[in-house]
Amino acid sequence: MRVDVSKIPFSYPGSYFAINRMGIYEDEPEGIYIRSLHKDVYQQRVARLTLLHEGKPVPFAEEASAASITLRSEFGSAVICFEDPTTFQVRAEQAAIRIEFMKASHVVPYGEKQCEVNSDGSREHIRLTSVSGDMIVNTSWNGDNADYVYVDFAPAAGSATAEGVLELYRDSITWKERTYSSFSDSLQAAADKFGAYEKASLQLPDRYSEARQLAVYLNWMVQVRPYENITRPTMYASKSGMCGIWSWDHCFHAMAVAEQDPELAWHQWMLVFDHQDRFGALPDTITDNYLVRGYVKPPIHGLALRWMMEQTEWVTNDHLLEAYPSLAKWTQWWFNHRDSDKDGMPEYHNGNDCGWDNSTIFADGMPLESPDLATYLILQMDTLEIIARKLGMLAEASSWKARSQQLLDNMLEHFVHEGRLKARRAGNHEFVESKSLILYLPLLLGEKLPKELRDRMIEELKVEGAFLTEYGLASEHLDSSSFEEDGYWRGPIWAPPMFLLSHALRELGEEAFSKDLAERFCNLVAKSGMAENFHAKTGRALRDPGITWTSSIFLMLGSKYV
Repeated sequence: MRVDVSKIPFSYPGSYFAINRMGIYEDEPEGIYIRSLHKDVYQQRVARLTLLHEGKPVPFAEEASAASITLRSEFGSAVICFEDPTTFQVRAEQAAIRIEFMKASHVVPYGEKQCEVNSDGSREHIRLTSVSGDMIVNTSWNGDNADYVYVDFAPAAGSATAEGVLELYRDSITWKERTYSSFSDSLQAAADKFGAYEKASLQLPDRYSEARQLAVYLNWMVQVRPYENITRPTMYASKSGMCGIWSWDHCFHAMAVAEQDPELAWHQWMLVFDHQDRFGALPDTITDNYLVRGYVKPPIHGLALRWMMEQTEWVTNDHLLEAYPSLAKWTQWWFNHRDSDKDGMPEYHNGNDCGWDNSTIFADGMPLESPDLATYLILQMDTLEIIARKLGMLAEASSWKARSQQLLDNMLEHFVHEGRLKARRAGNHEFVESKSLILYLPLLLGEKLPKELRDRMIEELKVEGAFLTEYGLASEHLDSSSFEEDGYWRGPIWAPPMFLLSHALRELGEEAFSKDLAERFCNLVAKSGMAENFHAKTGRALRDPGITWTSSIFLMLGSKYV
């Protein structure tokens, strides 16, 4: 497997560091960079990597796998791997490797074999250790700070190789002396770790083997260790652009690893509830250094937890006791704090709250009552009923069952108009004209929807050239005046609705159509990669090229529905 580091980073489970090919930015040239994923930094780019021949930079090409990244020139090469989440190992052969630090304030030599760089821009200290060969420190002092800091690992005279270590640390100004594994041991350990993870991952048809390996790699390396707001081991949405957790993305990640690593899945699902506020709301976004509470995300958590309960027996009553009060509080929040006209129908206050940020259901303004939100809450209350019964809380179970049915009755009365589901403005209750795919998500309710209504919705989804394309379901009807080829939720194909609707259709007995949708999406990913979303007509990758819910949903659809 090869990883294109201009699209998907080279990284390692638990690490907040990655290596990418990056373009020109201000005074920084294009090149291969070590990046920090921490969110409190002035400078994401920690250091630029170049190869040297006879002391001068030479052109090179990079080749990355799960275990290592190689910089290769006509003169020689350098291989880099992780020893652990904060330590890089380097081996140079027939060439030297230069580490050019971005905005470093100073470097301090510790003998001939070690030095320490203060990378103030990225808030990191870096201890560099020469294991074999020469370590050459280049710097210039301007009376206040360093103008530049270069550190080269170079083969000694008469030798072809050099080895070195970069250890990054930020929580103390003092380096704690330690020993390092050998380069070969670290390289083998990384390969073995990925190999074991890949073997345990969801299995797909052979025709998807290459795409599966890339998806597994993405889910493997995108993990981060607990740090500040990241209270548990978890999976980021991306280690490219979207470095953080969004409070519905994480559900799809948890579902995808529930069988393979149920403990990670549980931490993934629970982490957002560690930051639940006193009213019951969940943050929109979580990173290690900040939370976004200006928005929320849709209450898909009950659906995800039920999936996890059905896919693995690992979720015990003790886990349910941990989850139940938080999930109940989150559910109740929507009724208590997102119902401005007090009609019993919860509402969105912004497109970001819905996850479909700029969907055309929001084109006429806010707040908005939408059938997808009612659907999620009905399913979430169904999950709460199941959990309450498992825990012997029969009165609460009966209450959730009654409330779920009441919301369903209200939903059908409120949103069905001329045989279709439509969103409505809160307050005046005017119907909103929209051709968004989001209005088909209530198919998740299965036979709770009237047969005539759901049959019409299914038949409309089956029409080629309406929502349905060669690659899946467009997020906006192709003949809509609001359709945009790269319009975010106004046209492109996204992984979440592909999973949700494939799942809904399968539950309704539409197995052939469910499989067809799943196969179209898996073929798309195999062709275009793990992008945030895709051009509905051409399948071209759009936006962030390495997104974890795309890899997660590809694995789930390919293993369960294809």
